[in-house]
Amino acid sequence: MSKPSIASQDKIGLESETVLESKRVAARSIPNGAASNEIVQFVDGEYQWRVCSAHADFLRVHPIDWLNLAESEYATLVKRNSRRDVWRVQLDGRAYFAKVYHPNDLLGKLKVIARGSTAMREWNVGTYAANHGIAGVIPVATAVKGFRGVGGPSLLITEAVPDVVPLNDYWEEIHTCRESAHQLADTLAQLIARAHQCGFRHGDMHPGNILVRRESNRGQTLFVDLHDVRIGKAVSLSEAVANLAQLHQWFRRHAPLTMRRRFLDRYQHHRELLTNASGFARTLPMSSRQLLLDLAVQADAHANALWSKRDRRSGRTGRYFTRIRPSRAWRGHALLVSKHPSPTAQAARFEYKRSQWERWLRAPLDWTTPSKSRIIKNSHTATVSEASLPVNGESPQIIVKRTLCRNALKRFLLVFRSRNAKAWRTANMLLNRDIPIAQPLAIVERFRLGLFRTDSLLFTDFVVGAADLERFCRETFADKPGAEQRILKSILIDALVHLMRMFHDRGFAHRDFKAQNLLIQWFDLHADRPLITMVDMDGVRYVGNADRAIRDKAVVRLAVSMLDVPGCTRTDRVRFLRRYMMRFGNSDASWKTYWRSLDTGVRQKRQRKEARRDWKIRHYGRE
Repeated sequence: MSKPSIASQDKIGLESETVLESKRVAARSIPNGAASNEIVQFVDGEYQWRVCSAHADFLRVHPIDWLNLAESEYATLVKRNSRRDVWRVQLDGRAYFAKVYHPNDLLGKLKVIARGSTAMREWNVGTYAANHGIAGVIPVATAVKGFRGVGGPSLLITEAVPDVVPLNDYWEEIHTCRESAHQLADTLAQLIARAHQCGFRHGDMHPGNILVRRESNRGQTLFVDLHDVRIGKAVSLSEAVANLAQLHQWFRRHAPLTMRRRFLDRYQHHRELLTNASGFARTLPMSSRQLLLDLAVQADAHANALWSKRDRRSGRTGRYFTRIRPSRAWRGHALLVSKHPSPTAQAARFEYKRSQWERWLRAPLDWTTPSKSRIIKNSHTATVSEASLPVNGESPQIIVKRTLCRNALKRFLLVFRSRNAKAWRTANMLLNRDIPIAQPLAIVERFRLGLFRTDSLLFTDFVVGAADLERFCRETFADKPGAEQRILKSILIDALVHLMRMFHDRGFAHRDFKAQNLLIQWFDLHADRPLITMVDMDGVRYVGNADRAIRDKAVVRLAVSMLDVPGCTRTDRVRFLRRYMMRFGNSDASWKTYWRSLDTGVRQKRQRKEARRDWKIRHYGRE
């Protein structure tokens, strides 16, 4: 294959057998920033080139093999995956980005046949955006091989925009400044409103695909990654709301409701101003409140689809997880890198390799012996140990849990599914939904004849500097003055209510939601807010819709576990219940009726708990 270097244009007049055609044609439009509205089309070897004339002369004098940038001193790799490589190329004070798309699999090649090369689609979208005044990256050149780019990789070169950061990074920088946040909400709303009114719908509108350029303390937003954009068709109301829901997925975790409401108000305002922007413009026949409610429904649907996709990662080999076979009878899954590690994470802050896990777990049961760990729980159902993981010259603490079968029925059920395997999947589902838990690190199961499970171990991160809720209340509030106690308990109650709501709203149920399974990290009582981490995933299951009965059981179980705690008073339990009942659109006016119904449940649960404790003592000699 001949090298597709733009410098080979110097030989156009001398080697007619290499260059089949060279002509200068008028383009539909060249994106903002180009000095001319013409493009140069030519064939160089097997590649058909299209180059913006404003950059053609500059690129001609730099002999770069654009489809083999790994050997170029001017190029730096920015991103690589199975579908594309992204390079930053620096040439004599000018900066470009080169995307090399690889339609390697059959599905990718079929898509190229049906829709054309990805590079050419992104070129066309960039041109369309410039025609309609939609800010985006500037295409400079593209090269495709064969019919519609089926013959091999395709190339897109875009001009680098100076002083830009992704939208999510820019928001983290300025969100504490009210004026800058309001300016960003307005410019972002204007960008998206213009795009929708001009028939431009981005199929993957997350904050990483919108860049912000700092200009005179006012961010200018622009679209990037334009290969998944539909153009030339009116954006319907449902499509516009679904598009906003994609962006909302990140901002509802990082921006307050007031700012999200302001963004929607500005979006509606700019849509009204742009009703004549193109033939694809449409009015928005709904109020701000209706838009907010519709957006909430669409955002939940988008979030559930995204979470379901992420849930499957933990059982596959990919960027974040890997399958492991540490020894002949053992196999399982391990973490490679945590996407969003906790700020207080120990082992989860490292990146791992498959070979490391297989070396560490060559003899898995050694991790439950006193020679390698410290036993912290040894019951009839599980053995829990604390150990250290030797990684990168450090020794972060981890927890190792081995489940035990106490009867023949449990041993039979283990053949089909282990409790640790269920806990591994459930824990990763919770993490994907931003519910704080101890990061699971690895799960290994022992199989007989390669089919029947006989044992399992689960490795999780250790929550440093934490105490369970019961012990925390006993030790922290005992020596505090009454006024200070009330303030601290009020903050802790708010954190607990927030966690319970998020846990249930995202479709989970917990049959053992007790104080001992909630770890509290509160390093500075007067400056920080408490961090609450859930542990012990045995009792957690995904139900999709946590109804009133599930929520009531969790409240009752938590109340029973805190009955004998000196720092927890009846007033605190009333305050917790009222705040738990208070939410958007509801009131706590009926809390007394609710309190009486829960009080009956608490008494019954306490009686069952005492009977269960007596049964354990009779059968096992301990609780």
